[in-house]
Amino acid sequence: MSSRFADLTTMRTRSPIYHDESSKRPPPSPSNKAPPPKKLDAKSRAVSEEPYLPSKPQPVVTPSSEPHVELCPDKSSANRVVVDMEVFSQILELDETDDGEFSREMVEEYLGQTQGTIKLMDESLAKHELIQLSKHGHFLKGSSAALGVVQVQEICEKIQHLGNRIDPDKGPEVKISAEDAFARIKPLLARLKEEHAAAEKFFDGRKP
Repeated sequence: MSSRFADLTTMRTRSPIYHDESSKRPPPSPSNKAPPPKKLDAKSRAVSEEPYLPSKPQPVVTPSSEPHVELCPDKSSANRVVVDMEVFSQILELDETDDGEFSREMVEEYLGQTQGTIKLMDESLAKHELIQLSKHGHFLKGSSAALGVVQVQEICEKIQHLGNRIDPDKGPEVKISAEDAFARIKPLLARLKEEHAAAEKFFDGRKP
């Protein structure tokens, strides 16, 4: 037997034998005692001693039983366009001089016609002349479309249909009474005057 194996045998005989006593020990019995409560420091005690305040009840919002009907769109809307520049730019392209004489004269003629037509509409409304209101609306709708004055164009188109006792929102199949037509034309005519003033302001701002 070599010396290496002899040393190994000697170490085995000399090394003490340890017995694992942990397997013989009975398992620890669970303690029935609850752990002692933790002591709260000053900050925790101050927070825990604050009185309970119930949350405020939120108001209950119930929808209105009557729908909101807006006869005319909000004229102060950010998306409101007074003049369609894509249409008006075609008029500007017809100018042969740098001073824009042709387009300026065309705008001045349009504004004068619009003001005169609105006066005729006021007279027709006072006389309860629906057919005349329809004709005036048709005329002013066409001239406004030529310059791109879209708000005036849309209002005049509605007046044209209402003058023929046609509901502009439902089509020619739906006829309305004359009283209903006059009642709906009156606020439209008031709006028409406001939109005409807005168009005047727009064109004045483009003057050199």
